[in-house]
Amino acid sequence: MPRILPRLIKRLQASRPPKTFEPFSIDEYRPRPKSLRKPLPPAPSFHPSDYSQSILLEPGNPITSSWDYIQHKSLPPRVHVPENTAPDAYDPPRRMTEEERRWWASPYLRMASTPPRRCFQTSQLLPTAFLIRLGIFQAPSAKEHRTFAPKYPPAAVLMPDGLEHPKFRGRKAGKAGYVLCWKDAIECIRVSGKYKRAVHNVRLHSTLEDQIRHLLRLRVLQELQLVIDGLRYRPKSLSHKPLVRKLTREEWKTLKSTGTMPVANAMAVIVVPPLNRHPETKERPKGSMSSLPPSEPTPRTFERPPLPLCTLHSTSDYESLPQDTHLAQSRVPLYNGVSMFPNPEQRAALLELLSRILNLERISRRQSSAAQSDEIPVESSGAEETPRRDDRRASHAFVLISDETTALTADMAGVGMALWRIPMFEGMGWEEKPEWVKRYKYTSMFGNEKYSIL
Repeated sequence: MPRILPRLIKRLQASRPPKTFEPFSIDEYRPRPKSLRKPLPPAPSFHPSDYSQSILLEPGNPITSSWDYIQHKSLPPRVHVPENTAPDAYDPPRRMTEEERRWWASPYLRMASTPPRRCFQTSQLLPTAFLIRLGIFQAPSAKEHRTFAPKYPPAAVLMPDGLEHPKFRGRKAGKAGYVLCWKDAIECIRVSGKYKRAVHNVRLHSTLEDQIRHLLRLRVLQELQLVIDGLRYRPKSLSHKPLVRKLTREEWKTLKSTGTMPVANAMAVIVVPPLNRHPETKERPKGSMSSLPPSEPTPRTFERPPLPLCTLHSTSDYESLPQDTHLAQSRVPLYNGVSMFPNPEQRAALLELLSRILNLERISRRQSSAAQSDEIPVESSGAEETPRRDDRRASHAFVLISDETTALTADMAGVGMALWRIPMFEGMGWEEKPEWVKRYKYTSMFGNEKYSIL
């Protein structure tokens, strides 16, 4: 037996299939919601003369069958409706109109239309895109679960839950609370203790802010990965409007000198320069999309002050736009990749994903032009051999485009929402001294009383 077991284990390990990452696993799959909308019966009468017996004895009466008289909402429209979709007799799936796709392509309208939830600190109903979901998880303990009394359950801890895309990782906690997407709000509930309204024995993790920062940046990478999946399976009948393009050096100089965005239909601009090589290994960092934050953060020394996370720029046609135009057309955020993604592994993954989108779109344009001209595209042309001007070369600034046409190809508005939540968590867009900020008095471990202004 001792001789057979090592050989058996070795054989089983050799026959085991390699573990691969499957973002669309069956465990995380959620079916589409079914429509509950149906025609209502005629309005009932409650007059006694209309019934020969009690109304409760009539079949389908509005008292015992009140569920039949409730009008349910119809399902929201979808960008794409597959041809093999099973038709519904009362609420068939509907495709978005061009105006609805324009609203859907705006990340700010999408954020404002998310379901409302109540914040721990402010007790206000806000869209979930402006909040952080903190799930209640059981803290690890050496005791067995049966040893805990009902009045003294095991300790719980609040952890970020639901920040990643549902196609990569779904929600794990059934009971949760919400707090503003702001680091000061999390520090405020840490001091005030209002998070204990959910569970009395719950506590906040010491590295909660760092975990939220890591997951918010990971959500941007996951949204870009879904854009790549949409480009792979894009129908050939769709127009090849670019989703991502690079600013030329001339456009980048114009943006820095005038502060006006040269691209009229830009949703956002993110500057991601190439990463430097390691001074010892002489290798560039490899991209990582891990959900776990880095164990040892890489210390960075800046010779100059760090760049701001985000700055807003007006478009070239800002004055001609109507006053009720949403933010996606009036102000364009410019994100600095070095400040937004301080982790080199995440920044390397960001640059790799953006480059893959550019490559896929370049291949799609070549195939469409070759199909129209019925010729094989030539790899090298005379335009590439002639030296180009430096101002016409591409810069390190990537322009993200989202409108009613690009919504048919991929959801670029999801990328804009994920990007905007990062500077929002650092304090951009919130009031400097809101009404809910108070002064809390607490006693330190040394016995002296202190005041903390949040």
